[in-house]
Amino acid sequence: MEALQQILKTQGTNVTIIDLEFKSIESLEELLPQLANFSNLKEVNSKHQMQLNLHGNRLAYLPDDLSLLDTVEVLDISNNIFSDLGQVVDALSTMPNLIHLEITLQSKEEEQYILECLTNLQILNSQKVNGDQEGGDETLEQQSEQQSERSMSAVQDITLQQYDLEQMAILYDNIREYKKEDQEDKQFDQQIRTIMLDLQSKLKQNNPDHLTNLNILTAKFNLYEICFKSIMKYFKANDKKLDVIITKIHDMHFQIFNDMSNVISNVKPQSKNTSQIIENKKQVNQPQQGDKTVENRLRLELSELQQQNAELEKENKRYLDLLIKHSKGDRSSIPNSEHVIKQQNDSYQSQNYSKNHQSSSIQQNNTIFQSKQSQNLNSVPQQVNIRHLTLKQLKDVINEIYESKQKFDQKCADSKLPRETMEQHMYTFLNQKYGLKSLIIEWATSIINALKKYSAEDNDVAVFGKILRNECDEEFRFVQTQVKNTMQELLKMYLRGKFPLKHQAEIKEMLNQRINGQLYEEEAVDIIKYMYNQEDSELLLNKLKSYYIVPQKNPDRRLTREEQLSLLQEKDKYKLEYSVFQKIILDFQLKSHEKYLKKFILTFKQMDTDANGIIDENEFRNLIDILNFGAGDLDIQKYLNIIDPYSHQQITFSQCVTLFSSESVPGSNGQLQILQKISEQ
Repeated sequence: MEALQQILKTQGTNVTIIDLEFKSIESLEELLPQLANFSNLKEVNSKHQMQLNLHGNRLAYLPDDLSLLDTVEVLDISNNIFSDLGQVVDALSTMPNLIHLEITLQSKEEEQYILECLTNLQILNSQKVNGDQEGGDETLEQQSEQQSERSMSAVQDITLQQYDLEQMAILYDNIREYKKEDQEDKQFDQQIRTIMLDLQSKLKQNNPDHLTNLNILTAKFNLYEICFKSIMKYFKANDKKLDVIITKIHDMHFQIFNDMSNVISNVKPQSKNTSQIIENKKQVNQPQQGDKTVENRLRLELSELQQQNAELEKENKRYLDLLIKHSKGDRSSIPNSEHVIKQQNDSYQSQNYSKNHQSSSIQQNNTIFQSKQSQNLNSVPQQVNIRHLTLKQLKDVINEIYESKQKFDQKCADSKLPRETMEQHMYTFLNQKYGLKSLIIEWATSIINALKKYSAEDNDVAVFGKILRNECDEEFRFVQTQVKNTMQELLKMYLRGKFPLKHQAEIKEMLNQRINGQLYEEEAVDIIKYMYNQEDSELLLNKLKSYYIVPQKNPDRRLTREEQLSLLQEKDKYKLEYSVFQKIILDFQLKSHEKYLKKFILTFKQMDTDANGIIDENEFRNLIDILNFGAGDLDIQKYLNIIDPYSHQQITFSQCVTLFSSESVPGSNGQLQILQKISEQ
């Protein structure tokens, strides 16, 4: 914290006050050790009471143990965003010498709650605990005035703080700079002072919470009304047409705010039942009868649930094996009796299930995607209902799997467990989402059939299919997303350059029309030449030629003059569907990436003898030996520490691609990425 460092640098630790007001502090966890170094945060005489001032920050909670602040007697934590008063009070109770507390409260009940819990307090919010105002202490009266002036907070995070005033002032300065006038400063300051004094007087009243909120919102509205009226005054003198529009918008917003204010004013107050919180806390602290009976009952229920869960896991494992065989269309593997199911259950014990499931699961997808012979849907058991997914439904499912995989990978990393392949996680996802064996089989078969159907039509589907078959790494989907964003940004830049006088909103509308419809040939050419070198650009531009749409020169109806002029200007311009243009670019990226990974994929498949997309440490070492990019034993050990730090002996295809994309080795012209060196060999 820079403020603390500055105090330590200039004054040392022997200070009697630390002022951290409006420092945007969100947590005291890291500051506690530094605050504990200041040993004199306490009352030094009867006239001047020093304090630790944390007013106006963004503290949502306090550390559970504040005993390090054992010398602090005066603490100001008002105008923060505490959400749990009970937690705050519990934390304050660990401060042994706290006698003076400033804190923003919402009701008398909360004040009573604090006084009951913090019995050592002598002053709460500038009042003695007996309720009498301390009249003889001039400094305390000044603190009371300051507390009233800055007490701008209400319930439910509706506040008016220094940050709000600063933002409004910045906006007003921007308007004044636009108007090139410097004569309104005094009037501006007077208007703010009037609004704040009015709010201060209203907050001193004992109003219900909803009226306090309304007063704060009204003050905010009036502050920005100053800016609104200033810009309206300028337009009234310089642009009559725009003045009419702005005035109408202003009047409508003003009327809506007034109507809403009237509605809030008529609402009956519903005070928070803090007494219930206090009562609940007392009940928690009281010994409960029958606790042992309840505990025993819960333990028994937990044991039963664990037993049921173990049985369900075994059953899921058995049916996942059936799922794989069903989706392959292997009639001989379809169980016709309970005897067959029992045999399968016996052959898939939990000790060796994981490896078998991985292997058979990957082989299933390889069979489906690599086989040149179309499979007959009749090979699927009759009890499986095949869903015919639309392209949109399939892409929604793919996005769900991607999202689930990302979260699951993070959980595995946190738990120090090995990652799953995308193929493995697809079945994990279906099992978690549906649970029922029939639904898992149904959805797995439907996804596989839809992938075969739409891979040639949609690039996102094609990428997902290749990831399942370990022909593309999982991270490549982020590359494709970045390519899409880059295309849109380049198109936006082109439109800005071509139409420099158009407003930002018009440019955005034109961009949306292009993305959802067609773009001109010159726009497509500009994007491609910006993104690719000359050789790749020529290749892509030749592909585009067969997709251009020739403009219609003889419309069926009679055109207006404006339409005739527009048609005349565009008669020689060819258009292209943006979706087609995007697919051509993405397909080119995918093919280039496949070419880049070709040698690595072939070598990896040689090591991956069980075709499950996973290799162990020995296979990984053999992989590096065959690739021969000059890695020594120390390098290999470093790679293993990165890719398999806990020696699970499960290294996925995507992990290898990510590793070899990030690590570099010496090349003929300096350092090269490992994958780049492999592709150039």
